[in-house]
Amino acid sequence: MDEESTGSGGAPDSQPKSRPPQKRKREVSGDAGPSGRAPKEKKRKKKPRRAPRTPAPHYFVHETDNDMLLIISNVGEAPERPLRKTSRRKKGKAKQKKQQQKSSKKQPTNRGKSTKRGSLAKEPGSVGVPEGGREVLPVASQSATGSSWGERLPVEILVQIFQAVVASDGAVPFLCRVSRVCRLWYGAASNPVLWQKVSIGHCWVAPGKRLPAVAEKKVLGTMEWLVPNRFSHLREFSLCHWKSLVPVVLKAIGSSCPFLSSLKLSHCNGVTTESLCAMAESCPHLESLNLQNSQTDSSAMLSFLEAAGSRLRHLWLTYSSRMSAIIGVILNGSCPELQLLEVNTELKQSPHHFQLPIEQLQAACPKLQVLRLLNVICYPKSVPSSAPQSPGFPHLEELCLATTSFSFVDNNMLRRILCASSRLRVLDLRGCFRVTPKGMELLPCPDLEQLYLGLYCSAIHLHLPLEGCPLITRKWNHSLRELDLTGQSFSEADLEEAMAAFGQKPGGGAEGEPGLRSLSLTGTKVTLNTVISLIASCPALLSLNLSSCRHLPRGMKKAYRGQEEIRRCLQQLLSSSEGSAGLDSTT
Repeated sequence: MDEESTGSGGAPDSQPKSRPPQKRKREVSGDAGPSGRAPKEKKRKKKPRRAPRTPAPHYFVHETDNDMLLIISNVGEAPERPLRKTSRRKKGKAKQKKQQQKSSKKQPTNRGKSTKRGSLAKEPGSVGVPEGGREVLPVASQSATGSSWGERLPVEILVQIFQAVVASDGAVPFLCRVSRVCRLWYGAASNPVLWQKVSIGHCWVAPGKRLPAVAEKKVLGTMEWLVPNRFSHLREFSLCHWKSLVPVVLKAIGSSCPFLSSLKLSHCNGVTTESLCAMAESCPHLESLNLQNSQTDSSAMLSFLEAAGSRLRHLWLTYSSRMSAIIGVILNGSCPELQLLEVNTELKQSPHHFQLPIEQLQAACPKLQVLRLLNVICYPKSVPSSAPQSPGFPHLEELCLATTSFSFVDNNMLRRILCASSRLRVLDLRGCFRVTPKGMELLPCPDLEQLYLGLYCSAIHLHLPLEGCPLITRKWNHSLRELDLTGQSFSEADLEEAMAAFGQKPGGGAEGEPGLRSLSLTGTKVTLNTVISLIASCPALLSLNLSSCRHLPRGMKKAYRGQEEIRRCLQQLLSSSEGSAGLDSTT
């Protein structure tokens, strides 16, 4: 029975219940008019594009003890790299591409190119062609080598290249920038060897201005990521011109850098006692501290010396009101391993008088090698006659007492400091007008290499020696490399005799090379003939300053750098001397 007969002749009770009419979905074909709405297509998510897998290198790099990298071939030793698993769809596409390539090869192409390719394939040493029974390494195509040479470079060689740049320009921001080039460079830039010495300056705002809150948060986030992820093998750290966030950075450095050995805070503010003490406790290898031109708490340095002074070897400080207390802690024996001590003054700071206990410092720091008191007006502390004999500084190699204002340093003070310093190589006495050549001749320093006696302050009311310069040059003519006599008032004859000492016995080292390389005669009474004989007797001279020498002709009173300029100076001096001799003969 069909549906029509049952619907017309059956009883109403026997009829099935009718369902409510449903709205029929509007079918819109592709030819739908403007009234019909097109169905919305689902957006397919783009799959992340995978980087192509680079072929495994046919070599391995071995680093030797002499900082050399050996690239050794491993052809035939290492197994081939397994291929990636591909889906059926990709396999089908790959088959279609292969078929298309075969069909394109059957079609006639440019004969010149095909013959060239064929000839290249038949040449010995080409790709895939064995030569002499050995497998030849595949050579990358010109396009690949030109565009991705950095991705094919061995990581060890890339690290060596980065090391050279880091040594000259620093780790930051160079390593942060190159790590964004590619994955290979990112891995090379994250090598801990490159992050052993880091210096970070305040480059976000102009000097003297406060950092905005947004930039401060960004800087703090960068440092919080760098310290645990890159500074694990940090050895030397410098922070320059930071006016805020210094305690936060020091706390992070102390918690993540156990191998830190050197800390430098230059022109920084807010160095607290807590942060320095945390560094002393968390960094057991910390042996060098530089706090010059930084604002620290009054008790910060004292607490640090009490906590870590026993292992401290290098200390840089700026003169402050707490200097006497700091020197007192050092004299008590808290820094027995100290090898370098430098104290300077700020440019805006007014000169202060500082009493130097020489004998006590010699007993407290017997291993001191470098002592620099720059622009500090110091005078010696008196010693009773019953005091035991001072041990001196037997390991001292450099002494700097230079000043531009006033000096109390005389022959007696210099003798007390250098009474046992036979290893002294550098002596800087610029501005010390009380020291005479006779007193320097008695110093127990046989092999002095650098001597600075220039006067860079007003010498109108000073009583300077007129004779004695030959005593200095005769004593050290065999070892002197640099000599500064700026502003000295030695006579013409005295300077001539002193400069002649370099020609009588030319200086030389272990191999007998001439020693004098730099000489400053600015403002002296040196004559024309003296300079001619000096240049002729010192062939290794690289720097000669003749500025403001009143006895020299015009045009010659300047500084000369390099051997070529000094030779030209000699030629001009010879010509001028011949001209003056001709004039004298005519008169």
